[in-house]
Amino acid sequence: MILGAGATVGASFSGSATVRPPLNADFFTQLQRVSGKHRDIVGKVMKDVVHLFGPNFSLTLEDYFSQLESMIDATRLAPKGVAKLTGADLRERRERLMKGLAAVLEASTDEAIRSNEGCKHHRELVAHLKPRDTVISFNYDCVMDDALRRAGERKWSARYGYAFSRPSRVAEIGDKHWSPKDPAPNRQSTIYLLKLHGSINWQLPAAADGEIILKQRLHQQRGTPRFTIIPPGWVKRERNEPIFEDLWRKAERALRNAREIAVVGFSFTPTDLHVEAVVRLALARAAALKTLVIANPSREDRKRIRSVFSETLGQGTVVRQYDGFKEFVNALPECLT
Repeated sequence: MILGAGATVGASFSGSATVRPPLNADFFTQLQRVSGKHRDIVGKVMKDVVHLFGPNFSLTLEDYFSQLESMIDATRLAPKGVAKLTGADLRERRERLMKGLAAVLEASTDEAIRSNEGCKHHRELVAHLKPRDTVISFNYDCVMDDALRRAGERKWSARYGYAFSRPSRVAEIGDKHWSPKDPAPNRQSTIYLLKLHGSINWQLPAAADGEIILKQRLHQQRGTPRFTIIPPGWVKRERNEPIFEDLWRKAERALRNAREIAVVGFSFTPTDLHVEAVVRLALARAAALKTLVIANPSREDRKRIRSVFSETLGQGTVVRQYDGFKEFVNALPECLT
């Protein structure tokens, strides 16, 4: 199963929220709805964007991340003391954007996880998953993680389920917080959640043998929350980080060996070509799928997904399509047969 931002937008708590879980295209709209303790950083991020792209900018989150990375890289071409925007200036803007992202995720998802029962649709999904099923997620939020913690008795363990190559490195206190009371006992009996772009509950170590911390508190108390994510376009970092390199290899293998695949709330965006490349590579080596399920309200996105998967659609492949996450969950488990 491939989960994108649309799955979080389809969460049961999303419809009534003031700040909704952000899509790539509406991130700056959701950012401007954030109030309270985060207003200062919201104002600074919006000022940064307007300064670079004007007051009538049309920009997605991934566009802005990619532009900042390209501009930081380009500063090496300008003589020192000449450029109005230095690498340090742009890195500060990138840091403010990361703070703004944390603020949006706190307001749109973390508050629902802490104060309510999370998402009932995600819990229903977990109820239908079996040990060794693989969920490939490109979401930074922890809505799926929370559902696994609540509904994954005997088939989810945070220590084993995130598929870190050395589970012994996962700190015990975080493992207990993100696992159910009766967790899966080993890596062969857990659902796998591969978060290929990182997570707001991860603090990965710099040292090769360092401790992996699964954060218990995702909300800001003092300062800026510390977490490990890979924004769009940071392909070099994926290659240079052994933990992420290993997770991407496992995702490729899971896709290559799968007979049933569901693509839920995910679309292949132009700024994330690395994702499409890995998926196409895996499918080119795979046998024909038995079932492909697509849950996405956009007709164009569904068409694009079918195109990416065309290599592995055989004569007997069943393709089912749904308008959203709720509709997909309501069709389980029959839709995957």
